[in-house]
Amino acid sequence: MGEIHVANRLDHDWNELIESLEAEKCVVFLGSGMYQASDGQSIEDLLGQWLEIDQPNHPSISVYNDDGFFLFHNARRHKRKVIGQIKNFYCQTFPEIRHRFSQLAQIPFSTIVSLMPDNILARTFDELGMKYQTDFYFRNRKYPEFFEKPSCRNPLIYNLLGNIEEPESLVLTHSDFFDYLESVFMAKSMHPHLREEIESAERYIFLGLPYEKWYFQLLLRVLSMNSDKLKDVERLALEEFKNPKLQTLYSEEFKINFYPSDPAVFVANLFKACDQSGILKKIPPSDPTLTSLPELNQTALKELIAKADLDSTFLHLRVILDRRKPPNHSLANELVLLRSHYNLLRQRDLRGTIDSRDLNVEQNQIVERLISLTDRIEETR
Repeated sequence: MGEIHVANRLDHDWNELIESLEAEKCVVFLGSGMYQASDGQSIEDLLGQWLEIDQPNHPSISVYNDDGFFLFHNARRHKRKVIGQIKNFYCQTFPEIRHRFSQLAQIPFSTIVSLMPDNILARTFDELGMKYQTDFYFRNRKYPEFFEKPSCRNPLIYNLLGNIEEPESLVLTHSDFFDYLESVFMAKSMHPHLREEIESAERYIFLGLPYEKWYFQLLLRVLSMNSDKLKDVERLALEEFKNPKLQTLYSEEFKINFYPSDPAVFVANLFKACDQSGILKKIPPSDPTLTSLPELNQTALKELIAKADLDSTFLHLRVILDRRKPPNHSLANELVLLRSHYNLLRQRDLRGTIDSRDLNVEQNQIVERLISLTDRIEETR
């Protein structure tokens, strides 16, 4: 263990951290700092550039505040359009983030809570062939009755502030946020068994959370106000503030222990520590049946789609793209994104978190995209 150095003050905690992971009593919280680019640009900066928020007289966005909340010219008309643009933004490849998340996926966390709306981590699990489950907080909507206890073999990825695949769940405006706080205060939307899982943890790890944002302090307060158990949970975060008053606030008021380390460096070193301790999750080997599957032509693929056998369709498309020399990364990534969307939609259907009308609309959209993808793959053969 002596070879691993995140920071001298953290060295003595590695064994305890490993023990918490083995006991499935360690919850990791992910914020925008986990998405930092190598050139120092934040995910918020990149999203702002994507949405062209500096454009004079923006057609949809009246104000994009420093706290990350939007004000739309017409919420009903323009909000959904911007959400579509945000969804397209998070559908990019982001190789640096995916490498970081690949390491995170192999660390045996049982519960991963994200303050981001994307599904990049879920896509990463998909690419690695690793099992996982997903859920998200949908304010003022009754939580689904079904609940599967998270485990390191089948971890839960939980989007705390909504999921980009469900536009009405997203917290984008100040009004959305206060509606969200009311929902949390009334103990709606989050399954009580999940709340128990989070409360029973021994240690929280905060990676890249927006401590400097005014709403984060309020969010921490509201999330913890319904349980006395949370005051005994050890909290570890990886940032030291330039503002000593803010450092004191979080250290004394919220009992968070801060260590001078970059989140990406911490994940890389925790990955090594888990590997040395023999608890790192193994990436499943490639399915041997894939090597014997025939490459279906365009007509056969569309027959599978017509029969609504989407699982087989995804499998055969993956076989075609895996055998492509040279590889077509653009089409392969689009397949991963589409399969992730399909898996998330299926889980939402099983858990009852989507209206049947919306389910039909989204299933039809997936079918249309599959047909389009099949056509483009055929064109490049």
